[in-house]
Amino acid sequence: MQMSILISNRASLMGTSDTLALSTVFDALMEKRLENNPAALDRYYRPVVQGPGRGKEDAPPPATTEAGASKAGAGAPGTPGAGGAPLPGVAVVAAGPGMVAGAPASAQNISINMPGAPIPVEDMSRKFPLPSEPLFQFPPEYGASMLNYFGKIRRQFTRTFFMETLTPGKCPEGMTWRNDNCEATIKVAWKFGEKVPQGTKTYPVDAKLIEKLNFDPGYMFIRIGGDILALEKDTGKIADAVLNLGKPT
Repeated sequence: MQMSILISNRASLMGTSDTLALSTVFDALMEKRLENNPAALDRYYRPVVQGPGRGKEDAPPPATTEAGASKAGAGAPGTPGAGGAPLPGVAVVAAGPGMVAGAPASAQNISINMPGAPIPVEDMSRKFPLPSEPLFQFPPEYGASMLNYFGKIRRQFTRTFFMETLTPGKCPEGMTWRNDNCEATIKVAWKFGEKVPQGTKTYPVDAKLIEKLNFDPGYMFIRIGGDILALEKDTGKIADAVLNLGKPT
């Protein structure tokens, strides 16, 4: 059933990526699945086109006797024909989980379960990441971060924002264009849990980025070269950071 859904919606799902090679892959999968059912395989390659419905004058009279009603109700729900037998040439699909037998296909609630555990979604309106989100592993020279403030999603969002607002060949102040990347002009030896070293040249963080990430008012944010630091407003200590802006990783 899932394969049939994918095949019937292949054009809308794949768009211009839909190729003959992909069609061959789908056919091979269906042939493997239906190898023990020649009739179903024949319907797959030569589907039966249903003719126009008959008018009321051509419809058979309804069963009125108790025997007739019993016989008509003997079949499974939603299966046409006497005794529940399917009509010749018409494929009957059993109702799967979340599907109601006898209901039109357009009304079925179809769910395709993909393998693997779902990725936890972080609400961007949160002040902090999800508790289940692991801490980012920083190089030993920076020490351990005081707070998992940026998290995985906000960290990636920050890097993407920086790259999208970057002009190739031209870097923000405090950085220089080298090897097709923006690199920090001066390396600053800062550490988590400490204040920014005295005399360090710092730069403001784009106000649009701060607005999009809904930063907590208890922290302030500065840029040192290619690093964005989250500082505690009360103590000025470095709590969390996003490293190496301008580089792919």
